[in-house]
Parts: sequence; C-alpha cells; structure tokens
Amino acid sequence: MKDYDGDQIMKQLKTKIENNEELTERDELNLIFLPLMKSTVDCSERAIEAVELAQKITDPEKQFRLLSTIIAVSDKFIDEKYVERLMEAIKMVRVLRELEKRAELKGRIFESQQAIKKYMKARYGAAAKEIQDKVDTITDLYILTHLLDDIFGAETREEIERLIDEAITKQSQMNQSTKQLEK
Repeated sequence: MKDYDGDQIMKQLKTKIENNEELTERDELNLIFLPLMKSTVDCSERAIEAVELAQKITDPEKQFRLLSTIIAVSDKFIDEKYVERLMEAIKMVRVLRELEKRAELKGRIFESQQAIKKYMKARYGAAAKEIQDKVDTITDLYILTHLLDDIFGAETREEIERLIDEAITKQSQMNQSTKQLEK
C-alpha cells in the first residue's frame, strides 16, 4: 500500500464524496486502505481523515459498512493517542447512537427493576425474595413503569404478587405478538 499516493487518492475521494458521486468498488477499497498508503500525514491522522470522509457518504448502509471496515483495519496500527480522536470522529455514526439508546434503555429498565425490588424488600424484608426474582423477568420499560405505580397503590402482598404476575403475562403476550408480526 506504500506505493499508492494517499494524498492524491484522498483528494480524489473527497471530491467524489462531496459531489455525491457514486463510489466504485476500487474507490471504496482505496478509502478503506487510505491510512496504509504513502502520505504526508501519519497513518493515525489519515485514519481519522478517512473516517470523517466516510461520514459524508449519504447512503447509510454504505457509510456503515465503510466506517466499520476502516475502523477494523485502522485498529491494528493506530496510535493510542489517536484513539480518542477517532472515537470523537465516529461518535455521530448511526450505529453508535443506537447503541447509546439501547444502553440508556437497559439502564432505565434496570433502575425500574431495582426500585420495585427495593420497595418490596423495605416492605416485606427477606420474605419478598421470590417476588423480587420475578421482577427481573420483566424487561419492558412501559410495563415496569406502570407496575411501579400500581405497586405503590397496592395494600397487600397478595395484591402486589398478582400485579407482578399480570405484568409478566402482559410482557409474554407482547413478546408473542411481536414474534408473530416478525414472521
């Protein structure tokens, strides 16, 4: 790859991408391997430039594929000090945003489960362990939120157990409906 003029190829790719021209297979390969080519900038800096350039591609699937591949290739040689810059360059990528959303959702689900379990422990002590374990099986945030509201209004342990069992049943029904829709 050191025989290729990375600076010239970078200019050509930049022009094509900024003009929203279709990239050929060769262009895509050049973009992926751009950090390994001869250049006036070091390979770590060129990897960041390649990621920033790939982010300008308007086709989301192509953008994701190229970004993933550039990052995978660059991971082998990028200097540690450039890792943070590379992360900054890719943080707006759709996949990372989706991962952040999912992590946030999982965190909110976990917090809701913990709130219910703490309430049960405070109200019924160790005797609530079996009920607390059931709460861990409820992973739908909407159901957990409503369950928490309902539990605070419940007067007896039996009523709380019934509410939890109903929530588990609702979640199971939702999961079955989702599976049927996916078929």
